[in-house]
Amino acid sequence: MSAFLSIYKKELYTFFQGTTAWIVLLSYILLSAFITVFIGGFFSLNNSGLFSYFYYQNIIFLFLVPALTMRLWAEERKSGTIEFLLTQPLSLFSIVMGKFLAAWSLCLIMLCFSLPLLLYMEYNFITDGWNIFWAYLGAILSAGALCAFGCMISSFCNSASGAYLTGFLAMFCLIFFDFSKIYDWINVEKINNFFVSHAAYYDKHYMDIITGQISLDNIIYFVLIMVLSLVVNKISIEYKRN
Repeated sequence: MSAFLSIYKKELYTFFQGTTAWIVLLSYILLSAFITVFIGGFFSLNNSGLFSYFYYQNIIFLFLVPALTMRLWAEERKSGTIEFLLTQPLSLFSIVMGKFLAAWSLCLIMLCFSLPLLLYMEYNFITDGWNIFWAYLGAILSAGALCAFGCMISSFCNSASGAYLTGFLAMFCLIFFDFSKIYDWINVEKINNFFVSHAAYYDKHYMDIITGQISLDNIIYFVLIMVLSLVVNKISIEYKRN
């Protein structure tokens, strides 16, 4: 646990010591405010569940999460510090989890900037508390899945800029590509139906949660992306160490 906390605090400190955290947080505030009000039609729609805010979170994460994860492994490889890190008496699991949770924590801080908007809605309008609760859960799970996915991409890259571009393109495909088109090629009906209903479309699972149509498979979907991405991340780094 102490090893994990050391890596976690080191990465979090590095975010704020440099400009990464401040640029990402400022960008998030400006993008969220602009998109929620002008594109999401905040003042013209029924926003009892803050739908105008949550609907576009995946698009905002698409631009900002790669900026958080791009340097976590790629910069270590480029600067050569990864060799030093991997020779320390730390488990690889602790290193992978520490870096991932540091990036995820930044995303949670980003979401905290929506609290003034929530308080404004609570004070001036009738809100749907349960829907807002599930919407926050959906945004947190989506941020976690994308952070894990971004860490995995970073572990394959040799430069932060390459990790950002690759991460952006890969996340774009993950979020918006309807994989049911691929599953249609599978002729086994039971397999096809399972994938279409449970694993076809990232954005569909997210939309189900933020609109209150939550089911267990929505949560499992995001957790699986996190787990699989972190496992591949660990295997990738372990391969490089060996």
